[in-house]
Amino acid sequence: MQARHQNSPLPPRLLPGLLTGLLLLVLAGCSTSGQRSRYLVQVEPASLTNLLVYVRGTNLQVRIPVRGLDAYAHASWPAPGPGTLTYQHRFAVLTFDKQPHAELAAAVKRTNQVAVRDARHWQDLVRGIFEALVPAAAGHGAIVLVESREMVVFHDASGKLGVVKLEDKPPGVIVDQTFNDADFSREAIKLLQAGVNAISPGENQYLFVTGEDPAFVLIDVSQKLIVFLSYPRDPEMLPFEVPGWFAVRALNSLFLKSLVVTAVKNPVTLVSRGVWQIGTSSAAALQAGTETTSDPIPPLADGPGMDLAAWEARLDHLVAARRFKGKIDFFIDGERFFPALIQSLEAARETIDFAVYIFDNDDYAVKIADLLKRRSAQVRVRVLLDAMGSLFAGQFSGHTRAPVDFLPPGDIISYLEAGSRARARSASNPWLTADHRKCIILDGREAYLGGMNIGREYRYEWHDMMVGLKGPIVGRLEKDFSEAWVHAGPFGDYGYAWVSLFSRLHPRKLEVPEAIDLRPLRTATGKVEIYRAQLEAIQRAQKYIYLENAYFGDDTILRELIRARRRGVDVRVIFPSENDYMIMQTRCQITANRMLENGIRVYAYPGMSHVKAAIYDGWACVGSANFDKLSLRISQELDVGFSDPTAVAQLRHDLFEIDFQRSQELNGPVPLGWEDFFVKALADQL
Repeated sequence: MQARHQNSPLPPRLLPGLLTGLLLLVLAGCSTSGQRSRYLVQVEPASLTNLLVYVRGTNLQVRIPVRGLDAYAHASWPAPGPGTLTYQHRFAVLTFDKQPHAELAAAVKRTNQVAVRDARHWQDLVRGIFEALVPAAAGHGAIVLVESREMVVFHDASGKLGVVKLEDKPPGVIVDQTFNDADFSREAIKLLQAGVNAISPGENQYLFVTGEDPAFVLIDVSQKLIVFLSYPRDPEMLPFEVPGWFAVRALNSLFLKSLVVTAVKNPVTLVSRGVWQIGTSSAAALQAGTETTSDPIPPLADGPGMDLAAWEARLDHLVAARRFKGKIDFFIDGERFFPALIQSLEAARETIDFAVYIFDNDDYAVKIADLLKRRSAQVRVRVLLDAMGSLFAGQFSGHTRAPVDFLPPGDIISYLEAGSRARARSASNPWLTADHRKCIILDGREAYLGGMNIGREYRYEWHDMMVGLKGPIVGRLEKDFSEAWVHAGPFGDYGYAWVSLFSRLHPRKLEVPEAIDLRPLRTATGKVEIYRAQLEAIQRAQKYIYLENAYFGDDTILRELIRARRRGVDVRVIFPSENDYMIMQTRCQITANRMLENGIRVYAYPGMSHVKAAIYDGWACVGSANFDKLSLRISQELDVGFSDPTAVAQLRHDLFEIDFQRSQELNGPVPLGWEDFFVKALADQL
């Protein structure tokens, strides 16, 4: 957010005190001083009076007088889905033209103008929304997630309304509830319907001029819709990345660091991963394909399911991973996980250990990086990321918009360490292997693991899940992180060997209520605990198997799922309807068709689901591993398995039952071309 242009009638800070805080936090979170960029001076009106606004369907036009001439700002946004009854929010970017929008010509002729309200009315509306959402008791508040912002709104000891960023929450404030954009939209529309601060009830559409970014907010009462409208990205602020420089960085990461440097400090890793990669790739090629049968699909079995006590005892011998006591909580979607993570980072008193596959360089990742940098002044902060994953992720932007003037850093490791005491390292990628784990450990007492990386798509766009862990199991994860940290450091394999041999496992004597047995499972070179455990769980299941995964490329797993269904097991699988990798989208479609042929129920989750979760007759396995060759046999992965009835029932209800309802069940095969089966052959090696 920038200071307004000098010719604008609205000052940089619209009102002092509380109202200023409300507006800044809702609309931009922080502001920067300085002059307006040349680009925005060219497109922004010198006066916000005499605006003429027209809306037709999902298209908007604003006629703006710019230095004596008329300019036209246009925007469009996705329409609500069929049958949508809830309150909606959308984001759109304005584009400018000298001519009016042709599709809105009829609307202009009918003069169905939208009522325009100024920033004071917007502030009054925001204040009313917050008062409706926040608990009345002093010292209590709510987390409000709106327009890509996370804030805590509360009443202080004197009863006054306070608003702070989530990471600045006063320690004495108790958060009672979390509200999202839909809640914000609901309360805004209620207030407009009732009439608030001289805004007449009865009008259906309002355009608020905010004086900040987003520049305008459109509220359609009848459609239960709020649209945040921003100016386009300033070309002067776009990152300047010479393709050649990216190629040099990629070459350095994939060749020089992953092979040459690794040969010096990680020679055992280089050789062992190369041999393991060749062996598993050959095995995957030989095991490709599934059986074809014309036998009728049997009815579902009516039995108790497998003996979970016997299954846990079998796992004690099948995999090297032992069980640890701990408490587990589920954080489904970024809306739940990231506010919890921020509060945990703020509460850490000794150490923060961060291991992720991708630490992006977008605005949300930078927000988390800034918090880590600030906390490094009080606690030890270590960040471990995958070199290949973070490098390539930084070259692609998500679907939702970043702030107008955000400039991404070129290298997130350098950014994390600049001006802070945080330490950051990247795990190298010999033979294109990767450290795909996501595990965050705080004070050795609390941990998060699952599918989410650090970036905008995980916070706002994708469906995903993390689990929170407390208790002695965190000590096991802490030791794993210490080994991975040393392995990525200058001493490589030699330091790893020392830590593995002489650093004892230290599960802290921390008693936690409602502790259950939790079994951490790993994939690593020569270690396929996640694969072996889930493959045998499929073979033993007698009643039901529920799976949700974005990447499914293992024919052995597919064969066993088909066999399970043909012995009467209720097998249901959820794939994303829009995969982020086209090659894996095709692979999942081929897999879905084979499943449908054999009576397995397949669901398409709307949008991108990045969840990695499964339940087999009451034994659950969740974490970072996909159902493909890389995750099940090659990469570094971390899952956790458990069979506690209460925890499994919660996972079944909160994730699977809700996702079955949200998703569209496939009733027939997905159309495919002959070329798709060549894609499958390639996907089988991923």
